[in-house]
Amino acid sequence: MWQYNYSAYPREMYHHGILGQEWGKRNGPPYPLGGGDYSKAEVKAIYKKRKQRNSIYNKRHFDEVLEANKTVLSTLSYDKNRTQNADMFYAAHDKFDKHQYNALFNKPITQPVYDANGNELGTGTYMKWRINNTVKNNVKIASEDSGAKIFSELYKKDRDFYNFVTDSKRMESYFVKDKYKFRGYRESREVLTKMKDKNFIPTSDDLQKVYRMFNYVIPYDGAGNARNGKDMQAQRAKFFDACKKAGYGAVLDTNDAIYGGFKAKSPVIVFDMEQVVLKNVENTTLGQQRFSDLVFVGRKLLMF
Repeated sequence: MWQYNYSAYPREMYHHGILGQEWGKRNGPPYPLGGGDYSKAEVKAIYKKRKQRNSIYNKRHFDEVLEANKTVLSTLSYDKNRTQNADMFYAAHDKFDKHQYNALFNKPITQPVYDANGNELGTGTYMKWRINNTVKNNVKIASEDSGAKIFSELYKKDRDFYNFVTDSKRMESYFVKDKYKFRGYRESREVLTKMKDKNFIPTSDDLQKVYRMFNYVIPYDGAGNARNGKDMQAQRAKFFDACKKAGYGAVLDTNDAIYGGFKAKSPVIVFDMEQVVLKNVENTTLGQQRFSDLVFVGRKLLMF
């Protein structure tokens, strides 16, 4: 800061700077967007991105808050009790995301039909249940940056978690073969290969890539392998606990938000189940699914 001294003659000018700071250089963020580190075009682009409430830019870099009196967390499942006694669940709170998931993942299935006495009468066609939940208090969603930071700290402090993350074969066992084309897998696989070298020290960017792979496998339940399912549950419980200590009740579903071809705007993985309150459960219909198909196609065309 510059200051003129008008009481002295001749007039003097004093500079009150930061100790150790060199002229023309700034010692780290945060700084206002009007600062000299950004061109006018960059400033304009950043402001434009921040104006978009559900832009991926915001979700990757800024935490979001689900407000208790405004948020409805919706999930689809063939099990109407999906969110009861669960340690986590996927949810959408953006109205267009809800249509996208309904269009993509709600397909009619055939199931047995029983009478009141439990006798099988035949088969019927069923759609998924839409399970709507509210939250008791505001729930903070960890952005990709925030989730990766918590992941990195756990990676450095917990030996078992470290072993889980750095064992490429162990991590790969949670992928089905048709997902190996997934870009997040390829990026993290490169880092995991480098980690085999004991002298390799991963950067924060490297660990963020591995976090994306971990974020993808979070819901894995073992697929019939009880040992693998228990292993994954133990590791995600550590991660969820660390997130709760940092003040979060959910994390951004990085893979659907960033890598998914349909680019959901704000898909989340909710794990603070104490804050979740069941609002209602409704059986979706084929008509609703077809309407969601139209909304999904329109959204892709309009790119919003």
